[in-house]
Amino acid sequence: MDGADTGDDSAWSAFADFLDASSRVLCLVGAGLSAPSGLATWRGTNGLWNDINLRELASPNKFKEDPVTVWSFYGERLLKSLAAQPNAAHHALAALARWHEGWLTINQNVDGLLEQTDHPVSRLLGIHGTLKVVRCTTCDYNTNVHKPHDVPFLLSLSNANHQSRSATLSDLPHCPKCTNLLRPGVVWFGERLAAGAPDRIDEWISEEGIDLVIAAGTSLEVFPAAEWVHTARACGASLAIIDAENDHRLVEELSDNDWFFQGDIAVILPRILDLLKR
Repeated sequence: MDGADTGDDSAWSAFADFLDASSRVLCLVGAGLSAPSGLATWRGTNGLWNDINLRELASPNKFKEDPVTVWSFYGERLLKSLAAQPNAAHHALAALARWHEGWLTINQNVDGLLEQTDHPVSRLLGIHGTLKVVRCTTCDYNTNVHKPHDVPFLLSLSNANHQSRSATLSDLPHCPKCTNLLRPGVVWFGERLAAGAPDRIDEWISEEGIDLVIAAGTSLEVFPAAEWVHTARACGASLAIIDAENDHRLVEELSDNDWFFQGDIAVILPRILDLLKR
């Protein structure tokens, strides 16, 4: 394993050379990619995992039992996502994907920030849906969310005058077609991933060999993303982990042909891009 920090120039150069020579690259990104944009991750010092049980909250059953709590949680996240902007890591990743014809990014984020860059659409697959769409729980109605006014419930969350009272079921977004509840357009635990995405990814992986897997800002603890990495590695792909934490679960499994870059992803990805331009 080649460790890389700000002082280990040999590891950076070796990785850049390997990336340059790679024919096919699979890149999986998670919440850490958007952390420099001010959005909380699911782990770490300020992680959302510290305060809630996500697997319980992010589920169809919880929404059925307590839609007010679920909508309040996702409404806050949606407000923050609408206010956030892509950071240097998003833009560097988009540039890498444009540069490399054999690139595929699997985006596990739901904030829509990577989609706001010029990342080639044909080389980007979102698998967990998006906060910036709401859809009906009963009929086929769905709509994009561009600003808080598009979902009036969000205005109550951001209005200090309403913070003192709890939201009620009648406050939640309802379908203009059938009057049933709307829900966030994300994929919850126990639900199928975004339509067609798993099949397309499986097909892409099986087409040819993969030289390199990059895990950027993701713990790779959630399936099937973890399984895709395992499949690629079993076929000989090298692995590069880019993470702010030093406790990534796969670090101890890395070999001499793998890399671990610990630090600010908004610094690391642009530096890799710069090395490739030289």
